Order: sequence, then C-alpha cells, then structure tokens
Amino acid sequence: MIETATDPRKSVAFAAASEAPPTVSEATLPWAALPGGVVDGGEIVILAIKPSMWKPVFDSATWLVAACLMAAVLTRLGAALPGLSLTSTAQLVLLAGFARLGIAVFRWVPTWHVLTNRRIIDIHGVRAPAAVSCPLIDIRNTYLRPSPAEKLLGLGSILFISKHDGDQPRAWRCISRPDDVHARIRRAIEQAIDQHGAA
Repeated sequence: MIETATDPRKSVAFAAASEAPPTVSEATLPWAALPGGVVDGGEIVILAIKPSMWKPVFDSATWLVAACLMAAVLTRLGAALPGLSLTSTAQLVLLAGFARLGIAVFRWVPTWHVLTNRRIIDIHGVRAPAAVSCPLIDIRNTYLRPSPAEKLLGLGSILFISKHDGDQPRAWRCISRPDDVHARIRRAIEQAIDQHGAA
C-alpha cells in the first residue's frame, strides 16, 4: 500500500547525486510529428527516447511462438486446411504470427518517452498520437525492473510510482542503457522537488 504524503520532499526518497548526470545517447525527437502543445514554452526537454527495437519482438513473442508451434504440429500431423496444401497451411499460420509482429512494429514507430524539467511524457498512437504526462513532483519513487529477457539484451524497464494511491504504476519498457536513463530521471525529479519547494 502506498502512503500518500503531503510534502513532496518527504514523498520521494532519492539519494542526492554529487556528480554530473550521466551521458545518454539521445534520439532526435520529430517535433513536427508530435501532438500540438505537448511541450510548452517554459519546459526544457532533458531526454527524448524510443523503446528498443526489441520491444515489438517482446510484444509479439506469444504469437510468434504459438504460430511456430502450430505450424510444426500441423506439419507433423499432416493436417492441412481445406483447399490448401500442407505447405500453404503452415505458411499461413506463420504469416499470422509475423503479421502480429508487423502490427507491433507499426505501433512502436510513433512511441516516444520524454523527460522534461517538469514532467515525464508518454507519446503513443498511430492514427492520432496522444501524450500522457505526469508531473515530476507527483512521482513518489522509481524502480529499475528489467525482465530476464531485457537483462540478457542489456535493456530494462523503469517503473514510476505516483503519490496518488489510485494510480497504476506507469512504465518505460525495453529502454536501452536503463541505468543511465534511470539516473537522469531521478536527478530531474530531485531538481523539480527543490524548485517546487522554493516556489
């Protein structure tokens, strides 16, 4: 159970970093493709990154494995769909799995994670990109939680816990160089809390 704190300085337990923020390879954010008003004139973009290209593979893994197993079973049993040869049946089943991968790639393309001096922003959506944000001073804590597959590939997921009890943890998944990204996020939150307290 997450306890709600009234003082944002007490609601976030971050260790102060004495060294400069770590360097992270940042992708160039296509501002023209973003929804209007995502970042206002007073915000400074600290980080703009995309999930790793492995994310569509992870998102489609169940479909791909199921398609391969089904194709193997159908081939082993010699069972073909009506009107199709055994080879065509197996190819059709595999095509369904790879079609799911194609959809995941299509969804990955417009996805961005943005860190500003005020908020974290998640941008997603194919037809009409949408931005969902959370003020840094509302983030109670962050956790680096790589899955076994992510850890194997040097990736990681960063979870954000809001100070509001009803909020579900949001996550940046399949992030490259997760330790560096996480360190920059924590530092940005510390600085936002300091500025908020001084205001």
